[in-house]
Amino acid sequence: MWGKVSSLLGLAPNVADHKTQELHLATAALLVHVSMIDDDFSVHERNSLLVCMQDQFGLTVEVATQIIDDAHAGEETVTCLYQFTRVITKELDAEGRLDIVRLLWQVAFADNHLDNFEANLLAKVAGLLGVSPEDRIRIKHEVMADKAE
Repeated sequence: MWGKVSSLLGLAPNVADHKTQELHLATAALLVHVSMIDDDFSVHERNSLLVCMQDQFGLTVEVATQIIDDAHAGEETVTCLYQFTRVITKELDAEGRLDIVRLLWQVAFADNHLDNFEANLLAKVAGLLGVSPEDRIRIKHEVMADKAE
């Protein structure tokens, strides 16, 4: 899986690249998970995922697509979100983790409907990322306001 991403990026494997790839895949896995929690992985959600990954990490469409495809392929075997939140918490500071929660809200609202499963998952993931309930709700309202514009 990482071989494909590395070859698309034109990178030789090293520790820094591996950590970056882990961060990208962990983020994509959480984004895919929130988009699929309501059993409806819409085109709007997939497009939102793609844009989020490109904007957040400066990825090309090809690389972002490959990472999302890899995360989507692994979705069936996900039993614990901690494996992803641990990577993100280790690699990002508090502001970076807030950005990840923002991405999750953007994907959750991509289909213009917030399902209870999505809201509950966002609360759980935000908690695992060390994001306070106040910040989680604030970001939710900011994303909703951006979407309304």
